[in-house]
Amino acid sequence: MSGPGGYYDAMREADDDLADALAAVRAQEDEHRITPAAAALERVGLLERHIALCQQLRAEHHLGTP
Repeated sequence: MSGPGGYYDAMREADDDLADALAAVRAQEDEHRITPAAAALERVGLLERHIALCQQLRAEHHLGTP
């Protein structure tokens, strides 16, 4: 799949996945299963992976660089 339509669908899915993952981290923190510091590190990792995925999707769909 390439072009803007597929890109926007893939990005929407990536954004939804990120939101779900962040909610899971928030729930773990709220339930005191992980410390605030551990939750912050997990969020950083999630956001870094999301940014890399966004860059990959942009390249795959031939939209150039941001």
